Amino acid sequence: MLTETQARELLGLPEKDPRVDFQVDWDGREFKDSECDYDTHGPATAAVVVDWTRPGFDPDTDRPNSLTLDEGAYCWEHAVAEIADALDETAPFAHDDEVYIKVVVNGWYLRYAMPTQVAA
Repeated sequence: MLTETQARELLGLPEKDPRVDFQVDWDGREFKDSECDYDTHGPATAAVVVDWTRPGFDPDTDRPNSLTLDEGAYCWEHAVAEIADALDETAPFAHDDEVYIKVVVNGWYLRYAMPTQVAA
């Protein structure tokens, strides 16, 4: 079984970042009938849901001039890349309270995934 700390590390989540809200859905209710948004190997149940605010940039004020909610469900391998993109795009606005990244991990995946599956 993977711990929450191991999951955060494997997903590349910074330990103390005010933008990141990390949760585990231990009973998997939020993942019922959700599949990975990338269908590269056939349908796969999502392991991670990522919701984040994608900022539009106003160079005159150095602040977001618009925020768009970006939502996705991903298998583990695609979640890592999506989270990295979200962290990169929101980095200039880390000081803004309205910019956030919410990561919810399917608890069943943490409980039953083989460590080699996660590392792949």
